[in-house]
Amino acid sequence: MELALFPLKTVLLPGNKLPLKVFEARYTDMVADCLREDKAFGVVLIYRGTETSSDADIYNIGTSARVIDWQNRDDGLLGITVAGEQRFEVLSSKIQPNGLIVADVKLIEDDCNVEVPDQYYYMSELLKHVSSGKNTAPQTLDFNATMYQLIYLLPLANQLKQQLLEVPICHDRAMILHAELIRLGVIQYIKPG
Repeated sequence: MELALFPLKTVLLPGNKLPLKVFEARYTDMVADCLREDKAFGVVLIYRGTETSSDADIYNIGTSARVIDWQNRDDGLLGITVAGEQRFEVLSSKIQPNGLIVADVKLIEDDCNVEVPDQYYYMSELLKHVSSGKNTAPQTLDFNATMYQLIYLLPLANQLKQQLLEVPICHDRAMILHAELIRLGVIQYIKPG
C-alpha cells in the first residue's frame, strides 16, 4: 500500500484525533488529494530534523490518518482535524519533486481487540478520569483503544509514545505503560493478598 507521509513532532495513535495547521504547498495538495479521493495519509514522528524539511529523519512505524474536518482559518492557513486509523510500517520511501514523501507501507493489525483484562481495569477508570470534560473517549473501549487513548491524553514524552506505538503485542504495551504509570506516580503498585 502507498501512503503520502506527513512527518510531525508529535505521535498520532489509532482512534485519536489530531488538529493540524497546513501551510506548505506539498501538504495542502496532499490534503486536497486525500479529500477528493477519500484516502488516508500517514503520520510519522520526526526524530531528527524539522517539520518543514523534506529530509527529516523519521521513525518507520506510524499511523494512517483520515481528514474528518477542515476549515479555512482566519490566519489564511488550512486547518484540518485527522483521525488516526491503523498502525503501519514504512517499507521504502521516495521524495517527490515537490518535497512530499511517499512510502510503500505494510499495515499492522492490532492483536488485542478484547475487553480490558481485570488486572488493567484501573486503566479504564484512569481514562474516565483524565478524559472527563474533554469529550474524547467513547463509553466502552476495547483494550487497545483504552491504551491508545491513555497514551494520547497523558503527558508522556513523544519518544515513549512512539515506543508504545511500536510494541507489536498489546499485552506487552500494557506492561510498559503500567510500569511508566507507576514510575510517574499515577498509580501505586499493590501487591496481591
